[in-house]
Amino acid sequence: MDAEQLRERVLELEDLRARSRRLRLSRERLQPRLDRDRALLAERTRLRDAHQGDVDRLDRQGPHRWIASLDGSLDERRQRELAEAQEAAERVEEVRARLATLALEADQLDGDLAALGDTETPYQEALADLVLAARAGTPRPGVRGSPGPPPEEQIVTWAERRQQAIARRADVEVLLPQARALVPVLRRISARIPVVAAGMEASAMATDVHGAAFWSDGLGELRRQVAAADEAVLRLREEVEGSELPDLPLPDLSGFPSPSPGWRMVDSTEVAARMDRAQQWGDRVLAETEALVDQLLRLREELADA
Repeated sequence: MDAEQLRERVLELEDLRARSRRLRLSRERLQPRLDRDRALLAERTRLRDAHQGDVDRLDRQGPHRWIASLDGSLDERRQRELAEAQEAAERVEEVRARLATLALEADQLDGDLAALGDTETPYQEALADLVLAARAGTPRPGVRGSPGPPPEEQIVTWAERRQQAIARRADVEVLLPQARALVPVLRRISARIPVVAAGMEASAMATDVHGAAFWSDGLGELRRQVAAADEAVLRLREEVEGSELPDLPLPDLSGFPSPSPGWRMVDSTEVAARMDRAQQWGDRVLAETEALVDQLLRLREELADA
């Protein structure tokens, strides 16, 4: 096939790929509803069984029936428990019917996705074939008076842009979970700093209201957590450097207060200053990480059609 035929093939595969993505998105959106209704069905089934158990205990000989018969409330209690059991059973059937409809819709989507099969690999292979064919083809002169490169060059440019967009989208899908996982880690560290500061301040006040000296500033455990987070940022940086994405502003985890050298003690004033610097560090790196996540989300939205 020549470049024009290959381009038509690419466009056909692109339509199939877009349909597969729409179906997959619909299926992903349906799954939380399925999970929610399954949990609700289990809960309502337990409630129905509990009400039915109350009815059964009043129907058979036993302490519940005997106590109710003493005060003459047996029939009234049985009717009330039976009504509650019937209402609970109706709620179970309501959820079961809705769940059956959702399950049918999920099966249809799964069937459609299975019928389409893998649409990504053929599409990317066709794109690569198109680039090779357009580069190897005999250049045709452009239309006289029309600006721009000849058709083969236009095809190559278009296909290469599609390939780059696909690669970038794949890179975003790899980086986004890592960046998101870093946010709660840094949030916990940042939230822990004022707790440590309050403990050190209380210890200083209990020791000497005019000031105290400490062998430790209380930040040792947080330093270990910062070091682990810094390793995660390093891995993230390596992923970014090996990706097709533009330079991303990664969080800079340097600047956390360092421990005292050797065995030198630190007074309460120095500890308070370190706590202030640590809190400023926490606010900064958390904001930088959240900004990175926001930028990756924007990139994913921009590359949604890739």
